[in-house]
Amino acid sequence: EKMSNAFFSNKTIFLRILRKVMRLDKFLKVSRILKRRTVAQEAASAGKICVNGKEAKPSHRLKIGDEVTVCFSSNEFRFRVTDLKETVKKDEAQTLYEVIDD
Repeated sequence: EKMSNAFFSNKTIFLRILRKVMRLDKFLKVSRILKRRTVAQEAASAGKICVNGKEAKPSHRLKIGDEVTVCFSSNEFRFRVTDLKETVKKDEAQTLYEVIDD
């Protein structure tokens, strides 16, 4: 039983890497745009995050090239996803996205 669960877990991780997709809430945490995954989940559930112009849930699958808007109390932060990695060092976090200025 444990071995089969480990297999499916590893297979899921492998498929995510192969397809280069990642959950929105996880990306926001890994990229350090938002400090904690729970904060990202709450923001998305409250309708404060849009992907490609549409409101997105925390489980939305981000792809490279997606444009994301995070609405804060007085302004918004727009960026384009440039890379998807499961983990990055703090000083490499900004390599996962590029800021969109309008």
